[in-house]
Amino acid sequence: MGSFVGECEEHAASVWQAYRHHPWIESMAAGTLPVEKFVSFQVNDAPYIVDLHRTLALGVAKAPAGSAWTKAATTVLDDVWVLNEVAAKQELLDELGYREKLRIDPAVYTPAREGYANHLVRTALEGDIGDIASALLPCAMFTKVIGERFAGLRIQGPPAYQKWADIYVMRAVHRMAEAHANMMEDRATATDQAGRDRMKLLYLRSLQHQVDVFDSAWELDVDWPGTAHETGAAA
Repeated sequence: MGSFVGECEEHAASVWQAYRHHPWIESMAAGTLPVEKFVSFQVNDAPYIVDLHRTLALGVAKAPAGSAWTKAATTVLDDVWVLNEVAAKQELLDELGYREKLRIDPAVYTPAREGYANHLVRTALEGDIGDIASALLPCAMFTKVIGERFAGLRIQGPPAYQKWADIYVMRAVHRMAEAHANMMEDRATATDQAGRDRMKLLYLRSLQHQVDVFDSAWELDVDWPGTAHETGAAA
């Protein structure tokens, strides 16, 4: 009998393909990713980090006491807290000549990022720990999509690209992904078919949100309708 996570991956196979081989990622692998598209992803990822960590914190309140999931989540929250992650991004962007200070307030959310963040936080508020792990695993799978993909590969282009990819080889990040997967397996056994179907749907939707945020960075489609620019025109 296969794993529940394996079932989720099979159910979402086409979206997984779009995620793992997104043009943004393939362009970075080929050494042709334009700096402005790398910068767009990082700038718009900054406010999302706040809600990602908020989701982990809400999950800690719902996870079984002393669970491996709780230990992994609290390690991330302690060692990789929001301001540390944002500061690391700021350093990368400074290297690339980006001179603005990164913002993490909700006002700077792009449509794609806000959709993803709302999905995670709502799941954390309304769901159980199995739901939360299912919604968070696709994001944690940067360990495969970026970490494993670029491990040992010298990325052509600005050194900031390599430094960013190397983050997803860190052991703490891998432990969180493993904890999400293990929690999904535990909850899939403990819940009914309706619960498993819900977890599978939340996983699928998170994958699609991942594709959407890469689409946004790749296409530089980051503005809300009616956004005012320096020229005074609306987007």
